[in-house]
Amino acid sequence: MDLNTLLQRAQNLTNEAKAECELPAVERTLQQVLQATTELHSRVTQTGGKEIQAHILLGSKGVDLPKLNQKLEALSARKTFEPLDVKADTDVRTFLKNERENAILSVIEDTNKNISDSVSKQKWASMNKTWNEEKTRLLDALIAPSQNFIDLQRLPEPIIVNPHCQPRSCLDPLELAYAQELRQYNELLLKGSHRPNLVQKFAHLSQSFGDSRLTDMWTLLACVTQISEPLRSDPIKSRQQSPEFVTHAKSYLERRYRVFMCSQVGGSYASNSYQLVLAYVSHRFRAQQTIGLVDTVGERPLWPLVYYGLRCGSPEVAVEFLREAGSSHDEFAQLVADRNAGETNSRIENQLRLQYANKIRNSTDAYKKAVYCILLGCDVNEVHGEVAKTIDDFLWIRLAMIQPGDAANYGKLQSLILEQYGEKYFNARKQPYLYFETLALTGQFEAAIEFLSRRDDNRAHAVHMAIALHELGLLGGARSVAQPLLSIDIIDPQPLRRLNLTRLIRQYVQRFERTDTSEALHYYYTLRCLSNPKGRNMFMACVCDLVVDSGVFDTTIFDLIFGQRQSSDQDEVNSGLFRQFECPEFDTRTMATLVADELASLGNFEMSARLYEMAGKYNLALKHICILLAQVVQLPTLGGSLRERLGQEAQRFSQLLASDSIEVEPKMKCSFVLLQDLLIFFNFYHEGKFNAALDQLGHTQLMPNTTDDVDVCLTNVKRLSGEVIKVLPDVIVAAMDIVQRQYKQLKTGTSSSLEQSEMQQLRQRAKALSNMAATMPYRLPNDTNRRLIQLELVMH
Repeated sequence: MDLNTLLQRAQNLTNEAKAECELPAVERTLQQVLQATTELHSRVTQTGGKEIQAHILLGSKGVDLPKLNQKLEALSARKTFEPLDVKADTDVRTFLKNERENAILSVIEDTNKNISDSVSKQKWASMNKTWNEEKTRLLDALIAPSQNFIDLQRLPEPIIVNPHCQPRSCLDPLELAYAQELRQYNELLLKGSHRPNLVQKFAHLSQSFGDSRLTDMWTLLACVTQISEPLRSDPIKSRQQSPEFVTHAKSYLERRYRVFMCSQVGGSYASNSYQLVLAYVSHRFRAQQTIGLVDTVGERPLWPLVYYGLRCGSPEVAVEFLREAGSSHDEFAQLVADRNAGETNSRIENQLRLQYANKIRNSTDAYKKAVYCILLGCDVNEVHGEVAKTIDDFLWIRLAMIQPGDAANYGKLQSLILEQYGEKYFNARKQPYLYFETLALTGQFEAAIEFLSRRDDNRAHAVHMAIALHELGLLGGARSVAQPLLSIDIIDPQPLRRLNLTRLIRQYVQRFERTDTSEALHYYYTLRCLSNPKGRNMFMACVCDLVVDSGVFDTTIFDLIFGQRQSSDQDEVNSGLFRQFECPEFDTRTMATLVADELASLGNFEMSARLYEMAGKYNLALKHICILLAQVVQLPTLGGSLRERLGQEAQRFSQLLASDSIEVEPKMKCSFVLLQDLLIFFNFYHEGKFNAALDQLGHTQLMPNTTDDVDVCLTNVKRLSGEVIKVLPDVIVAAMDIVQRQYKQLKTGTSSSLEQSEMQQLRQRAKALSNMAATMPYRLPNDTNRRLIQLELVMH
């Protein structure tokens, strides 16, 4: 192609473009082209390469990006789901449109709110459930008291136990010794004998354990609980007002210090308190150690003699030393003598208090100051560190300063030990016996026992201390068995706590209740005077939980607890573990009824029927047997199955009913007899004895032989109980199957006139069964109707 031809074609294309486009051709000078290029370059540098690429990409798809941006900017999403305001100057159409949109938006808003509330409720419900499960595990370990108690139910723990394996005892020798002592105590109570002091019995038992610290704890507890009369009212309030607890604690510390003094100077002075104090002061004080001590008697410091005479529980010796010191101490000697005799002399006390305030308070003799403070109650917050070298000395001084009936100062001392000093001060983790003794000496038995029960090696001692105090009426028990192990009651004097004895015993017993059941029952018997929030006796409640939660629902465990049936009299049972605890408030029948109700609520009707029979509630026993028979009567018999066991129980009950040994309601008896007849019918049916099965079915008068019998059978069906009605569909199908098999057997044989007659009878029976199924006043399952139609079609 030459240049002329190329030029001609270019001109033709130019002319065609002019003809198709109405716009005039644009002609630019070089200056205009340069300016357009500069503008394009500046636009590219401002918008960036990515936006240009976006323009190119969308432009290739036919999208105008600048125009799209303008449309998006014109949209306002702010008012999309906002209610529309109705304007007064609109027409009816606009008004109705606004109302419709507002209604739709309100529905959307309410739906969103409901969904949000529902999600929030489900979330909190799940969190509460998780937290309650966690609290169940933590509640028993709570140390800090709380008033916000939660009623937590004991959840069953399914455990599989081999019935052929004899359980080994979980009690060690020490725990077994405690259990045997408690058993002997309970047996005395059950016989109506005199109630022994269980604290003293356990204290005597502790001497055989070979642990001196343990013996000291029990001896302390036996000493401070020697009250003249049992407390009639609440133990917490009575303890604060009774001076006996302070007196006994002080006497215990004095006797223990006397033993210590004898160990320092020799046992030859044990019988002579005067010589003992002299020897101990001579041993304790040398010449250089008497600096600052005033007043002497026989070249020995007077006030240490007086102090240690009081400290070892011999105030008469202190009086003797004071009288030997001269007439200047006669008033103080008279004060000590009056206090020892339980008398008061206000004149002497006031004079001595004035003397203490003016002179003695600033004295250099620490023993003289201590003696004045002890007897006159001066400076009750003074520690007397130069005299009180041990915690026993400190407690004795503070207890000696408390006047009889002074509940306020007694409570202050208790708060000082429990709250201000506490476990950290006494290093209770490493010195548990010291902290326990300190709490017990200040009358805080509940806090002492709870602290002792935290350690596994001391839990057995803590449990039996709590039981012993409870039997004496000295333990401050929780208001409710659902409370934590240690709790505060706002109406109690501060800082006393309450101990949940039920929770403590159940924690201890649950370890061996299934291996040492007899011992467990004796521990639960100590809870016989307590009740749960439902008003149920805690002894019965604990035993019921033991049986229900054991997971061993065979005759062995029940024969152990409730006794075995007598072969001669089926209504009686021989000795079981419960029999030994029978009393006017509790007997084996009551316990059997309680456990049966609980098992029935859990769906274990087989064992509940057995227990109802033991309790003499034969109507309930037959009721649950009928419920079980209705579930398995149509099944074939297998070895060891529920149906086989129920068959044996049904036969035994039939013998009892026939001999008039038991009385039941006529309606219940009728249902049971029908179910037993149907049980025999299905036994024949599964064994292939069809004639015997039909004869047995004929005795029940439930299934028709001809169409004329349908009305009579329907009338009988209307009087049946629900358990029997549940079985009727299977009975109809089984009867139809027997008829069909007999018909099929006759049809394959020779066709004689007799056989023809029998086949005609079978067809009539099949028709009668079909008619009855169709006119039943109850709706039959679809599978039953389908099978009946199939069997009937085979016979035509």
